[in-house]
Amino acid sequence: MIRSYEELMEEWENPMEWLECHTSGSTGEPKMIHLPKKEMIASALRSIHYFGLSADSLLYSCISPEFIGGKMVWIRANVLGCRFGYETPTNTPLKDYHGGAIDLISVVPSQLIYILANPSIQPFLRKILVGGAPINEMLRKKIVESGLEVYESYGMTETASHIALRRITIPQEPFKVLPGIKVFGSDGRMEIEIEGWQRIVTNDLVRFVSQTSFYIDGRADNIIISGGRKIIPEKIEEALFPHIPGQFCITSLPDDKWGERVVLAMADTRENHEDDFYLGICRDHLEGYEVPKQVIYLKELPLTSGGKISRKKLKEQAAERSLENC
Repeated sequence: MIRSYEELMEEWENPMEWLECHTSGSTGEPKMIHLPKKEMIASALRSIHYFGLSADSLLYSCISPEFIGGKMVWIRANVLGCRFGYETPTNTPLKDYHGGAIDLISVVPSQLIYILANPSIQPFLRKILVGGAPINEMLRKKIVESGLEVYESYGMTETASHIALRRITIPQEPFKVLPGIKVFGSDGRMEIEIEGWQRIVTNDLVRFVSQTSFYIDGRADNIIISGGRKIIPEKIEEALFPHIPGQFCITSLPDDKWGERVVLAMADTRENHEDDFYLGICRDHLEGYEVPKQVIYLKELPLTSGGKISRKKLKEQAAERSLENC
């Protein structure tokens, strides 16, 4: 596994035509794949064109090169022959930065939260690329209020980074695909065709606005079927983010009557819990069939190696906690 930019540079210069990369593990264990270097270059060129970068640009990474988002920052700079900067990933990015204007910086949402809370950093940043986790409505509002030019990406390791981008706005615009990319829908799921390379069927649930623009509603493998209705956890979470304080996630447990019951999992270490408070919020902002039938409290929500909530582990922990409370 590539753990530093020095290792990445060495691997890029070796005669192999591919680069070893590891998937994020969002829906299972991370796996190793081989990405053709020529396709990574093609991906870099799409991004360079989209953001209007030049040989005078400075690209800056706050993401580890273990992940595709971190790798591609350096590859874009290498392809373009422009300046490149990076720092060890932390949740306090650019805390000690004293350089010049950054034309494009790559961050994850937790790092963007710090940038938004520190106005002294913001004048250095011309464009911000954020990925790696969903942007909730509260964060989206803060981004728009800041006036910063922030772009959200859609893509994965298997596609050599993003295949679609959108500037964060309110109301939110759809993702727009980049040149050389075609997208399709199959049973509501996204299919991606990268010209001259491959076609991938994803588990992402898509709503098309046109042949080149779309919204992502959630993932097919996260769908909860309760009382014969299909419930998308991500849509419930989006509706609740502005109203529920603290960390939470929607999951499910088996139910004799409904097949599955919707569960609200809270990261809460307090002894006195407030089921009625949380369920009241849910009833105020959700359709009746979407309202969780149970609240489960965990010390913390389980994360994948890439920092996303592991829904598989969460469901297992919710089941264990439910048995403890029987």
